[in-house]
Amino acid sequence: MPIKRLYHKLTNETEDASGFDSDTLADRRRATDVKGQRLQLIVYTALFAFIVLAAYGYYLIFNLTHDVHSLSNDVRQMARSVNQMSLSVTTNMEVISANVIEMKKSTRRIANVVSDTMPVMSKNTSDMTQTAENVSQRIDGMSTNMQAMSAGIIGMQRDMWSMNKSISNPGESIIDSMMPWGNNRRGSPGPLAFPPPVR
Repeated sequence: MPIKRLYHKLTNETEDASGFDSDTLADRRRATDVKGQRLQLIVYTALFAFIVLAAYGYYLIFNLTHDVHSLSNDVRQMARSVNQMSLSVTTNMEVISANVIEMKKSTRRIANVVSDTMPVMSKNTSDMTQTAENVSQRIDGMSTNMQAMSAGIIGMQRDMWSMNKSISNPGESIIDSMMPWGNNRRGSPGPLAFPPPVR
């Protein structure tokens, strides 16, 4: 390594080359050793920090690349979903538009049928009302006729009653008419008349 070669070059100087005595050389060698250790500590620390920073930078770059890849996949999926949604909305809008047009046609047909049918229904209703009035009048006439028939039947009942009494006891009727103390009854008054119906 260059650091070790620099360290050996600084520490392997001879006495003759420097021109100093052994104590001076030993001091210089110790000072050089201390400087070399300090230099090694600084260099190794810098190398370790560089390795840590490089690893952290690689980690950040890897995560950034992974996030960008995920983002591109998400954007691609989103674009695909938006395309499908736009196609679905277009198809559904066409179907909705066709249904609205068909509904308008059906409503128009219903309105035409109702407008054509209403006069006929009104005429039929008028005819039904007239028929109901005629039926009511006929029922009133039938009620009057029934009352007249009831009065005639009651008179017939009285006559039949009187005839029955006259035929059943003719001797008693003659004697009663000749005697001063007789009742002078001429037949039976018959059953009472029915009360007239209340309208």
